[in-house]
Amino acid sequence: MATTSSISGVGTASALAGANAAATTQLSGNSSEDYDRFLKLLTAQMKYQDPMQPTDPTQFVAQLAQFSQVEQQTKSNTYLKSILEAVSGSANLTENAALLGRTVQTQLSQITLSSAGAAVPLTAQVNAATLAGTRLEVLDASGNVVRKVSLSGGTTALTFDGKDGNGMALAAGTYKVRVVGDDAGGARQSAGTVSNSGKVTEVRRGSDGGVSLMLENGAQVSAADVTRLGAG
Repeated sequence: MATTSSISGVGTASALAGANAAATTQLSGNSSEDYDRFLKLLTAQMKYQDPMQPTDPTQFVAQLAQFSQVEQQTKSNTYLKSILEAVSGSANLTENAALLGRTVQTQLSQITLSSAGAAVPLTAQVNAATLAGTRLEVLDASGNVVRKVSLSGGTTALTFDGKDGNGMALAAGTYKVRVVGDDAGGARQSAGTVSNSGKVTEVRRGSDGGVSLMLENGAQVSAADVTRLGAG
């Protein structure tokens, strides 16, 4: 007489608990990966289930439906986020369009050279009269000082010619600017501010969502840096 070997309830429970624990630990990351892990867990449950007390298949169907809903919701949230970013960017562009033809003054921490050796008009304000060797410094993306322009006290209007300390044209791109001086110990200290002013001729939105203003003097400044607004 043939005999049918039974599966130990304890062994089955242990194996199933182990599979559940392993899958639960991994249920992180994006929904697609979690969905794949769930299918592996489902397979493990079917493999180790007690044939005398099988798992209700309707539970599997319900769980599959729940994971499908979560995945769809995640995709919907992603689409909504992209739509919101696009709408917000357009709104910012439209709002700043009101600056066209207006004169603005901006506080600058960086300048943008539109082409190699491009000139940029600036206004440097020296506030620390006790510091020696006050100057405007232009730095590249690595933080290296590529140009120094000596400044006297007060306000100085100048045009940066887009060249480094050796007279070579700097490449197009973004450069940091700062006004500094040396204290009694020779240490560099902040000595003032850099600003720019001019009439807005164009409003642009960059790939990062930021809005830039093109001034009639050729400068490109961030709309977020505007500190004063004139009639024209």
